[in-house]
Amino acid sequence: MSEEEETTEPGPRSMEIGAEALRGLAHPLRARILDELSVQGPATATILGRRLGESSGSTSYHLRQLSRFGFVETDPGRSGGRDRWWRARPGGWNMRGTEFLRSPATREAAEIVLDGYYRGRQERAERWRRIAREHTDSPKVRRWSRAFQDSVSHLRLTPEETEEFAGEINALAREWARRYQGRTAEEHPETEAVELQTDLFPNLVDVPDPSERDEGPSGSHDDSHGQAGDPPR
Repeated sequence: MSEEEETTEPGPRSMEIGAEALRGLAHPLRARILDELSVQGPATATILGRRLGESSGSTSYHLRQLSRFGFVETDPGRSGGRDRWWRARPGGWNMRGTEFLRSPATREAAEIVLDGYYRGRQERAERWRRIAREHTDSPKVRRWSRAFQDSVSHLRLTPEETEEFAGEINALAREWARRYQGRTAEEHPETEAVELQTDLFPNLVDVPDPSERDEGPSGSHDDSHGQAGDPPR
């Protein structure tokens, strides 16, 4: 096989999670651990415990549970030492959130996972904006402010065209992730963990918004949510 062919091999595929894995992830600490590994890279149970304010015994247990369901794995680049290093599964994972929300058997777990997922996305984005606003004189912040992107595009597409468009965006993101997979802060101190967040949705003007309904005295609500696709790992 030529060198060019080797560099174009596809990276790890995203894992489609089922109901059992969904329930395994529906724990606040497990979601935080997975976020930490996805954003900051490989770590041990002790390191995660220190960062998250938990005991190493607790983080170790939940790491094993995440491993059981396929979300994390032992880092092959740091094997053989006394401490066990863990990393988020290469290729990430995705779930059909809408389908899980429709079923009474998985609705509660799906709401826990999706609420934590969207909350984490928002908190990380808001943290960067706060840092950029409050540390305008920092050379590091100025450098990253030039690279920072925040834009909105509007298209008129069919659902099928939108799905194809999303597939091309995700394929490009996966290619860049594969290209720089394995980088560490120690070996590349000039880099930072960079996060790409995408939201692709229809602006439906002829369908009532559940949040605008009069809930009445019973306080009932509509459990329908958008579909989660390829959360970052």
